[in-house]
Amino acid sequence: MSPARFRWGIILILIGLLIFFRNIHVLHDDFWANLIMFFPILLIAIGIEKIFSKTKLQLISYLSSVAILAGGLAVAFAGNYSERAGGFFSESQVTKMHDENVKRIVAEVDVDKTALTIRDSGDDIINATFDRFTRKPDVKYEIVGDNAEIKLAFHDNDLLGGIVRIETDNQQDDWMVSFSNSIPLNFVCKGDQADVHLNLATTPLENLVLDMHDSFIYLKLGDLIPSVHVKISGEDSKLKLRIPENVGVRIIGEGYDSYFEKVGMHQSNGWYVRDGNDTLESQVEINMDAKLNSFSIDYF
Repeated sequence: MSPARFRWGIILILIGLLIFFRNIHVLHDDFWANLIMFFPILLIAIGIEKIFSKTKLQLISYLSSVAILAGGLAVAFAGNYSERAGGFFSESQVTKMHDENVKRIVAEVDVDKTALTIRDSGDDIINATFDRFTRKPDVKYEIVGDNAEIKLAFHDNDLLGGIVRIETDNQQDDWMVSFSNSIPLNFVCKGDQADVHLNLATTPLENLVLDMHDSFIYLKLGDLIPSVHVKISGEDSKLKLRIPENVGVRIIGEGYDSYFEKVGMHQSNGWYVRDGNDTLESQVEINMDAKLNSFSIDYF
């Protein structure tokens, strides 16, 4: 049997298996689009087959066809059996409904090169929508004691390890997330070259850690928790911070002394504080590093 005949046999077997698995609802429809992105690898495999088909290393020609079968199945099943929130070409949603046994939400989100918006808290522990043509995260959700532990993190293995990339003019948010309006939230957000809009005014935030580099950060805090702790680090990031008028503010941030004085804050025990800070019931403590590209604060 020639390597070419073996290859076409493998391709027909692959197509037949994929149609069969789709018909019995093992695979979802959007895997076909992912296979289109697999097409360049098919050309590479055929090229390898042609190079070695009439040499002493002809076995490599047959192995390249086997790789087509294995790779095609891997691409098709990747979005169906992993914990990923969906395929690259489809919009998808993840929702975890309210659980009376959950007393705290501990969430971590990795948003490298992604646009993230958090707003409009609701009854669900988490409700997340992931736009079309965006990298979808792996979603890990676990109840540990009385904590709901959530992690959203993507990997760089989307679309053949990043060999194939698609740029769109889509100006919508890549990931839209909301958390519970009644369960305290401890939140960590990490990423480089990201665009994050965190409107947490209606979310009972306890602790927030932002580790964002070369990113734009919009952060709006609320007054639902008496004491909120925020830590922000971000080399070359731009931060816009909004805080309610009725919330006391204490900030540690080297390199921003003149700006703090400009917005009416003064030093007290190593912190910059607002006038009348001690008379306010709700307090927020913010620790910032000195590597931000720019920083602004206003009150609403």
